[in-house]
Amino acid sequence: MPLGIALLLIWLVLLVRFPRILLPASGIIVALTLVLAAGVGIWQWQDGKNVERLDISIRHMPEACDFGKPLQVRIHNHADRTASHISWRLLARQPGYNTNLLDTGVTESIYQTSQPLAAGEQWQQCYSVPRLRSGYRPADLEYQADKVRADFTKTE
Repeated sequence: MPLGIALLLIWLVLLVRFPRILLPASGIIVALTLVLAAGVGIWQWQDGKNVERLDISIRHMPEACDFGKPLQVRIHNHADRTASHISWRLLARQPGYNTNLLDTGVTESIYQTSQPLAAGEQWQQCYSVPRLRSGYRPADLEYQADKVRADFTKTE
């Protein structure tokens, strides 16, 4: 913060002292910064659109999974790019309520895939249920993915 204030003050002093040189230079710097910011904004918008096209379904299905891992996670990549390093935070809620019932303590329940998921492909794995707050059963809750992140590369 002090460095930014010092640079601003130096720029203002130079602008007052040499306006004929610094006005066009400042305009060019501002224009380049706006072009760079627009490029980063477009890139993040496209990345966000691709993340929204990942369909993550989490269900409590002990009959379809191995013993001790009753949470079935299924991810379907509807994007036109290959998704890798997909990670998400697990939320467990009672139907009709917004409170996360996972007893996360210090750490959050963050999960991730270990392999890339090509466009149109589906991935499935079973996980154990993290510790819940007392008084709740895993079968009675709804599970969902939150804060989903993924890296996308062009499908060849």
